[in-house]
Amino acid sequence: MTLAHSLVAAACLSASALAQLNVTSLQPQLHAGNQAANTALVIDFDRAVDPATLAQIRLYGSVCGPVDGVFALELGGARVRFTPRRPFGAGEVVQVSLSDTLRAADGSFLRPQGVASSFRVAAAAAPMSFTQLASWDADPNTFARIYGAQTCDFDGDEYTDIALVCENTSDVRVYLNDADASGQYGALVGTPNVTGSTPSPNENADLDGDGEIDIVTCDTAGDSVSVLLGNGDGTFQPAVVYPMGVGPHGMALLDVDGDGDIDVMSANTGSENIALRRNNGDGTFGPVSFLGSEVSGTWAMAAGDMNGDHIVDVVVGGRFSGNVRVLLSNGDGTFATQAPRATGGQTWMIVLGDVNGDGKLDVTSANGPTNNGAVLLGDGLGGLLPAAVVPGAGQMTATDLGDLDGDGDLDWVLSSFGGGRWTLYHNNGAGVMTLQQTFFATSNPACAAILDIDRDADLDLALLDEIADTCTLMENGALDAQTLCFGDGSGAACPCANVGADGHGCANSQPTGGALLNARGRASLANDSLSFAVGGLPQPSTALLFLGSTTIGGGAGTPFSDGLLCIATPLVRRAVKTSVNGLATWGAIAGDSPLSLSGGLSASGGARFYQVWYRDSAAFCANATANLSNAVRVAWTP
Repeated sequence: MTLAHSLVAAACLSASALAQLNVTSLQPQLHAGNQAANTALVIDFDRAVDPATLAQIRLYGSVCGPVDGVFALELGGARVRFTPRRPFGAGEVVQVSLSDTLRAADGSFLRPQGVASSFRVAAAAAPMSFTQLASWDADPNTFARIYGAQTCDFDGDEYTDIALVCENTSDVRVYLNDADASGQYGALVGTPNVTGSTPSPNENADLDGDGEIDIVTCDTAGDSVSVLLGNGDGTFQPAVVYPMGVGPHGMALLDVDGDGDIDVMSANTGSENIALRRNNGDGTFGPVSFLGSEVSGTWAMAAGDMNGDHIVDVVVGGRFSGNVRVLLSNGDGTFATQAPRATGGQTWMIVLGDVNGDGKLDVTSANGPTNNGAVLLGDGLGGLLPAAVVPGAGQMTATDLGDLDGDGDLDWVLSSFGGGRWTLYHNNGAGVMTLQQTFFATSNPACAAILDIDRDADLDLALLDEIADTCTLMENGALDAQTLCFGDGSGAACPCANVGADGHGCANSQPTGGALLNARGRASLANDSLSFAVGGLPQPSTALLFLGSTTIGGGAGTPFSDGLLCIATPLVRRAVKTSVNGLATWGAIAGDSPLSLSGGLSASGGARFYQVWYRDSAAFCANATANLSNAVRVAWTP
């Protein structure tokens, strides 16, 4: 069923439907996968939209957080195009929300339920061969007991940071990415952020609409959730704790009533119910209300649109009943419970994703003490097909999805506490999972996080050991590139105090933090898959990729126009590109020659340095019309 049919025809073309603003198409489509990092959102309506209400259209990335961009009206105002200022992160899920206060030029409003959608960003090809880059103890002096993590860009530099959620110490600990493509992380930011007792499940969202990433933890022993509002620099305001019910083990963040604010729900095993608190619009939450879960041992929870009506639903798992139920949202805080479907074990954790590429959300389950996991394909109507169960070893505590080989489908990681291992399953494209490899833990895993630690656009792993209390980073493939020469205040200063974000070049005329150049793929003369992507460019702009054999000032660079010139002569200009939605790419794509074919590389390889120069008119420097990205060192191998 098309979006127009689901939102317009389903309303039976009644008088009230004709009096409201309706969406007729939306791109990317609901649950679309493998979307480009510079994807624009395009929404068609059945009438012109009031530009004064465009702020009621919001995008939120699971990694980048609130998405900043530019709106444009086309087709007489009946088409809205949103172009993000920065590229999305590899593999992240982007949530799209149109609130019920979006208004047409004729004064009519969108339906009361609002309109929700989502899409997933593509990940680059990778070999699924992993090398340990780093490992650290959450607290060498105390058994903090890591139980989960949020992997987001907390400080706005486009690199993924890590927030560890610790059960025994009841806190959240943030570690910022070094932002130099090394995959390394700094020390603990500040002091641990205290939560309610025994935080376990956790999610992120922009709860107060300030454009920063916030965290919510589900506090199992505290019978509560804790809301930590982010400051945008890796620190958080003191947690506000809200009682939710007895023994919450699952949690979901979603807009239950179409007002554009993110509400919170929890699955309460002690009180055998579901708790709901609605957002007041400012990151505070109203009184709790309760719904029946209709499962036994109410344990797991996840949110997603299960029937394609562009309203976010909830899936709840019962540990003792060994099943899941889909709760289809009516868009007003009430839900219609669907028939249960067995998971093949004691449902402990569930994660949603389109594993067979049919545009419908499926359910994956880690089945706790029954030592197995399951995949349940969705039928797109709110129902689930019988579970495909895979055996495990020891208590299965977590399920995670991500395209780890970059072939366009979602691979699967199961974490086994009792078995002391993480198991990675390869997806054949149809949702059939085959064991790919096993990672053995020092002690007992809690879960895994799938993330891009070095911004090379492929997905890596963070393995969280609950008993060893460690976070271990595993690089997917080779670490061929490293960032240098950028305007963060270290080394040479940007010419006109236009300091960029960590890892970026100097700031330009757009609020992107400056241009960010990253390498992806393999820098091998025999098997060259290297490519470059530069984001954060002005719209539009002309970008030139240069390479050299040496750097200026030991890599600190020297002021040049509005930026820092980082690489020294002799220089080779590779190619000129026009940016699309602030992004330009070179190499390993159709029409580009391999990057290994220039730069005077010998048969033995060696290091080369790359930087992008681009046209830009900004007020930073008198008469300056150009700027530069950061530089990237690439180690070529034979």
